Amino acid sequence: MTPPFGRRWQLEFAMRRFFFDLLVDNVVKIDPGGMVFEQAKATVVVADEMARHLFVWRDDLRDRDAWIRVRDNDGREIYRAAVWAENAEKVGWDQA
Repeated sequence: MTPPFGRRWQLEFAMRRFFFDLLVDNVVKIDPGGMVFEQAKATVVVADEMARHLFVWRDDLRDRDAWIRVRDNDGREIYRAAVWAENAEKVGWDQA
């Protein structure tokens, strides 16, 4: 038996909003709109990809403490992705 609101309502109700803030040193750039995901673990993939993108295209962030912080709709931090290379030298895309 289908609930009175239908399957679409069930999917929308199950989706949650997450926010991807940019932290640079002690400055926080708040994500005003966020993105909607069904599962919180999908945000880890997105945050890691954002951090990699910023590392490649924003050389001013490479030598600083820069992170993508993922927050849930209640404001709780659930993940951080660092904006730097995984190796110790912090080698940029043009030096790898």
